[in-house]
Amino acid sequence: MPAPDTSTGLQRRRLFAYLLLVIAAASWGVNWAVARSVSEEVTPFALVFWRWFLAGVILLPFAAGHARTDLAAAAADWKWLAFFGISGAAAFPMLGYLGLRYTTALNASLLNGSMPLFMIPMAWLIRGDTVGRRQLAGLFISLAGAATIVSAGDLGVLATLSLNPGDLLILGAIGLWALYTVLLHRRPRMHPLSFALFSIVAAIAFCAPFYAYDLLSGSVTQVNLQTVSAITYLAVFPSLIAYICWNHAVTIVGPNTASFFHPLTPVFGALAAVAMLGEQLHAYHLAGFVLVLAGVVLTSRR
Repeated sequence: MPAPDTSTGLQRRRLFAYLLLVIAAASWGVNWAVARSVSEEVTPFALVFWRWFLAGVILLPFAAGHARTDLAAAAADWKWLAFFGISGAAAFPMLGYLGLRYTTALNASLLNGSMPLFMIPMAWLIRGDTVGRRQLAGLFISLAGAATIVSAGDLGVLATLSLNPGDLLILGAIGLWALYTVLLHRRPRMHPLSFALFSIVAAIAFCAPFYAYDLLSGSVTQVNLQTVSAITYLAVFPSLIAYICWNHAVTIVGPNTASFFHPLTPVFGALAAVAMLGEQLHAYHLAGFVLVLAGVVLTSRR
């Protein structure tokens, strides 16, 4: 019997990881448009709390058995579970949604698309990961495409950008997400659904006091078809599907390669803005899409 082709198996695993990264980027790209669409009806604290509460309810029937099996591992590594739940699941979207209240969509999209510029130095400092010249070239091509989209084809606009409190909040969110991704190799050894469920519990516990403060301050969440649909989308796609896809893909390709797919996020965000918010599709969108996809293909090729 011939020996299995391990190189073919590895290539298939990497291709599967790339597909998971695209799914995650698409989910997160649409996330920002959905969050903006209900920003007047739902506060950032309420949005994050109910997003993760609903995600936990949906996940519980599928993860409960695995979680019971992994309780000992969770008790032994509860500090890491708390870190991943707070940094990646709770604080990252909370800071991002708060930032959207004080900054422009242009700034927010550009800052989120630049995630690799934060993640690569962290991966080098913490894990000793490096990148090749071809990957760096692909990264800058992707970033150029993202910049083309968010600047409406006028790159001179980028020179006029200035940081405001909303931008600083989003930068803080990006830093937390980069740290979350780089340290994923330290996550407890348990079933992926157990890890997701325990992280969600930590996220809900962290968000609860902020949401309670919202309620005591008199903030009211508007309950209607739009807000319920938005929270349901946020619970299913950016919360459950995107996080599970991202976490699994990072274990296969590492944080650096995963970060090269992040410029896809503003691409999907622009498509969502066209479809959901009535914005127009222009030639610079298509040019930016081509550049981003070219960069992703270049960085992901072995």
